[in-house]
Amino acid sequence: MVATVLRLKFTTVAHQLRREWWRALLLIGGAVWSLTLVPMVWWAQVRLGFESADVRGTILVMAAAVCIVGWIVVPLMVTGLEDTLDPTRFATLGVSARQIAPGLTVAAFLTVPALFFAAMFVVLTGGWRYDGTTARAIATAGSLLTVAVMVLGARVAVAWSARAVNDRRARGLLLLSIGLGIAVLGSVMWVGLRDGLDDGLQYTVPVLSEWLARTPIGAGMYAPAAFVAGDAAGAVWRLAMMAATVGLLAWAWKDSIAHALIHPVHRGGGRRRRADAVLTHASSAPARRWRSGGATRAVRARMLVSWATDARYLVGAAGVVALPVLFFAVAMPVLSLETRWAFVAPVLLASSIGWGRHNDVALDNSGLWLDIVSGSRGRAVMLGRMQAVLVWAVPAVLIAVVGVLAWSGRWADAPGLIGASLGTLGTTMAVGALSSVLLPYRTAGPGDNPFGAEVGSLGASFLAQMVSSIATLIVLPLVTVPFILSLTVHAGWGWVACVTGVTLGAAAFFAGARLSGTVYDRRSGKLIAAVT
Repeated sequence: MVATVLRLKFTTVAHQLRREWWRALLLIGGAVWSLTLVPMVWWAQVRLGFESADVRGTILVMAAAVCIVGWIVVPLMVTGLEDTLDPTRFATLGVSARQIAPGLTVAAFLTVPALFFAAMFVVLTGGWRYDGTTARAIATAGSLLTVAVMVLGARVAVAWSARAVNDRRARGLLLLSIGLGIAVLGSVMWVGLRDGLDDGLQYTVPVLSEWLARTPIGAGMYAPAAFVAGDAAGAVWRLAMMAATVGLLAWAWKDSIAHALIHPVHRGGGRRRRADAVLTHASSAPARRWRSGGATRAVRARMLVSWATDARYLVGAAGVVALPVLFFAVAMPVLSLETRWAFVAPVLLASSIGWGRHNDVALDNSGLWLDIVSGSRGRAVMLGRMQAVLVWAVPAVLIAVVGVLAWSGRWADAPGLIGASLGTLGTTMAVGALSSVLLPYRTAGPGDNPFGAEVGSLGASFLAQMVSSIATLIVLPLVTVPFILSLTVHAGWGWVACVTGVTLGAAAFFAGARLSGTVYDRRSGKLIAAVT
């Protein structure tokens, strides 16, 4: 059965490469990029050979930790690019998980990234060449087990995340865990790097590495260092723990395959309701003509339900905090930036929220047809969408503003920061609204894995994100320059920043809704074709 699954995979890949040129481009680009890294990896293992065993183990443990995090995070975002390993494709064939799990597992290790990382980690074992054959063998075993943890951990993470975010009981706990994880990770990064990168590398990294060396994240890479230090038992139990972890992940991967084979994809919002929230909100006010806002209220009510229940929207809302947290917890301490640079975090949060709506129309593809056949109501539709975002975006931005002001103690800069943040939110949402009707691309449908990318949409998504990013960078100075002047020239510019930010943000918000609505009506047919 393993040979059958592998033959099916490679046949599917061959057909995809002939049919979709961008896949071949990605494959060739990935292979070329991998080859360019070979000299660097070889040089790294040569240099490691001249370091002490402790330093060598610390470097390899941290490298493994970074790679494992990448293997967990990246597949969550681009699972649509590797759809040949989707177990649900076998659901209609009447096969069991026991039959296809071995084949799917072997296929997971035969991808270009898996083969490259396996080769890279094996090459790095050359750093133990001066410590004897036994140390080299332990290093090789630990490296291969670490790569196995990466590959299987990525598959399990994708499978479990898709199940969790589409289960109404587990979704809240998952999102809460993500929020707490980001907060804890940000705090740890800040504490470790607040004294600068040099001090962090000298004091924090060794302590963190020592801790990671006792976990499945770094135990395999530290096992040869323990052996060289005379702790043979430490090397043995670390390899044993890695082997047990690989076995546990293999069992979890098989269980996920079994679940996918017998549980159809749920296409609903994930919450049972006694009444229709959309109709209730839309009809709560007396009946009015469309010009008075009835269509806007209906669309806003529908989008509020989506933001509260749809896993794709919830994941998108949670993801906007990543860039501000990275800047505040990593960039500021590493670059030794002064306190007022923290004001960038709320502005980044506002711009992330606005920019993230650059494909909002496609994300609501299930309601697109209803909106279009209701008549030429593009302005009302787009205004309703944008208002639904404001319901949670404005409180989130203001909370970030208050948090940064409380942390820095610079309350006198509050007017300018509020104006810059709200102005950024309004202008970037206008850019996102225009992008969503001018450059839409396919996204995961309701009930699909919200972390995955839609197959075949890579080129369109890259173009849309690039254009919307450039447009965002162009409009940001309009609302942020006065606030920058208040920090660098004179504090009086703060009130100017407050007035201009709020005014320009509101004007851009309504102008973006109006203009994108007009384009929405003119391109309604093309929108349907682009997102379905």
